[in-house]
Amino acid sequence: MKEEALQYQKEFFAQKTPYLQWLKQQKTEDTMVSGKQINKLPFSSCMDSIKCFGEIQSEQIYLFVREGGILTKNAEQRIAKCFFVSEKAETMLVYADEDYAGTLQELYDIEENCFDTAVIEPYQYSTEKGNLYYRGLPWFKPDFSPDTLASFFYLGSVFAIRGDVILEIISKFQEEIDLYELVYWIFQKALNRHQLRKNIGIVHIPEILYTNDNPNKIQRMECSEKIQKLHQKDFGQEKVSIVILSKDHAELLKHCLETLIRYTEYENYEVIVVDNGSRLEQKHQISSFIDTHNNTDKKHRIYYFYQRQEFNFSALCNIGAQYATGNYLLFMNDDVEVIDTIESRKWLNKMMVYAMKSHVGAVGAKLYYPSHSEENCNRIQHVGITNMGIGPAHKLNGRRDIGCIYYGHNTQNYNMLAVTAACMLIQKTIFDAVGGFDTSFPIAYNDVEFCFRLYQRGYFSVQVNEAVLIHHESLSRGYDFSPEKQQRLQDEKERLYQKYPLFRATDPFYSPHLVQWKKDVDYNVNYLYACDKMAKPVLLAAQGSKWSSDIVRREGFRERLYRSSNVAGKIYDKITGRNLLMFQIDSVLQDDKMVTITGWCVQRNHDNARLFKNIWLVEETEKAGVGTIYVFDLPSKLREDVAELFAEDKSTENVALSGISLLFAKQGLRHGKYRIAVLINKKYLLYIHDQAGNLVFIKIDGNSQ
Repeated sequence: MKEEALQYQKEFFAQKTPYLQWLKQQKTEDTMVSGKQINKLPFSSCMDSIKCFGEIQSEQIYLFVREGGILTKNAEQRIAKCFFVSEKAETMLVYADEDYAGTLQELYDIEENCFDTAVIEPYQYSTEKGNLYYRGLPWFKPDFSPDTLASFFYLGSVFAIRGDVILEIISKFQEEIDLYELVYWIFQKALNRHQLRKNIGIVHIPEILYTNDNPNKIQRMECSEKIQKLHQKDFGQEKVSIVILSKDHAELLKHCLETLIRYTEYENYEVIVVDNGSRLEQKHQISSFIDTHNNTDKKHRIYYFYQRQEFNFSALCNIGAQYATGNYLLFMNDDVEVIDTIESRKWLNKMMVYAMKSHVGAVGAKLYYPSHSEENCNRIQHVGITNMGIGPAHKLNGRRDIGCIYYGHNTQNYNMLAVTAACMLIQKTIFDAVGGFDTSFPIAYNDVEFCFRLYQRGYFSVQVNEAVLIHHESLSRGYDFSPEKQQRLQDEKERLYQKYPLFRATDPFYSPHLVQWKKDVDYNVNYLYACDKMAKPVLLAAQGSKWSSDIVRREGFRERLYRSSNVAGKIYDKITGRNLLMFQIDSVLQDDKMVTITGWCVQRNHDNARLFKNIWLVEETEKAGVGTIYVFDLPSKLREDVAELFAEDKSTENVALSGISLLFAKQGLRHGKYRIAVLINKKYLLYIHDQAGNLVFIKIDGNSQ
């Protein structure tokens, strides 16, 4: 195989297998630990009886390893270190991350015979019997998550426990207990320590220390009805004060209230509507509806507080909380709708199960976008907030709610660092104790700031995916798409991290090994290819070299030719071969600091493995001639959707890596106005236009510095 074709195959394979590339970067820590021996105990299920493991000795450490899988090199030493190093003396339980073994087809949907042996051989592993396999489907777990454990056995396939801790738990139960129950009670012991501000003794090693033998077992959701009943014990009908902010949306508010009252199974609640200045006509409609309701329904009173003032979400929620007479506060947007199904009517019951626990702070619900007739399933708007490198993000936003997404993040109840205040439940005593919402965050990130504060005070927030509502997102206030609103959003995010610097790009319930620096609707490994990294420009010409000037002038000549005669332009393209170029720019996103360009480019009737692409910034000048030109290299980017477009065109080869993906900072570039263009094979300059056919420019000014 020619070197050029081999390099193309290697890059194609690499971009199909980000986890394999991530594994190559990981360094195995040499850990030498002297001390007590670790005893390995194989288990088949977390429902295995603890009696099956024989006599437990208090001075030993027991490593539970699921049958059939493989402990990675140094796994035992890494786990032992967590118990035997002096500062870890109080460690009770240790668990780690895991992945799966299988074929390329099973793990990555790749046919092995599609690639040369030299491409795939470096990624192969071998069993003791000499059987070859690959690794994939990593499960990066959260840190200590007591409520997640109650949903399913998220410790998975490898964990270790001190012998004396096992004996202590067993001694408390006359009846036989299984592994799941053992771990649950250890977590409850850790939770008690946590509330006393002591070392909880639960350690999560954020490393892959175990490989499962069968990818068909992926997302093994082991649940225990007994554990769930223990965790979700019966509760009384405590009074809930539902606080709803609304202004100038009488019909929207009316629909929210009607569905709330008609379809909510939970009985003991009041509603407090806080209006910061609706128009008189709207105010009258709201008052009339509420008066009519209160005259007919004495059980669920609605209180209406009207006062003209600037919109400040935090301040208005705090006002509503002051008027509340319930022991629990539920903050709800006026564009939320309760669903009329048997299970959906229990939404508040399901949230209250968690809100009543002493260790729980904020409780959130799963929110759907309104469904459209052409869709046969719901789309997720919110299943918790993850604090990524790019900032707080609603996970799985826009995803179809089908199947089990990354170990039940759409189906199970999970501890999360934050939940949205579009529907947030909390004990009033906790709300008051932490000082309510921070009024210095009037529009954005007020719920995130509040949840950060709760976590710092020792409370765990819970995303309850069993409680499902519809959220007509941002109908009340509109989307933050304008440059001014986007800047405000950026400023408030920066203030958030100035207040909580330890949370910058950190989330205890979201692994640092998962995607951080781009919006991600899945849970993918955080591996950056060359095309994902910040690009640095080369200054090609301060006042235009002859070569670059010739290319720019040639493109200018073509533009003039098309303006004079469309036929003449097409003849010119055919003579020069430019008609064989096809490209599409999906987006050019820019703010004061950054520019992101995505798209693709293909040359028909050619081998695209040899296609050379650059991005040029060409300065617009008032005088004749060519001004400053910046050049950015374009590393390969996998675009399998584009490859499918040309699948039947046998003369157009190696299209899969035809993507355009460029991220660069404006800082350091000369001030000016620049056209954006794609340079192909150092010969063809294709200026980027928007959907209306207008040239796309970027502007570099003092704000970019």
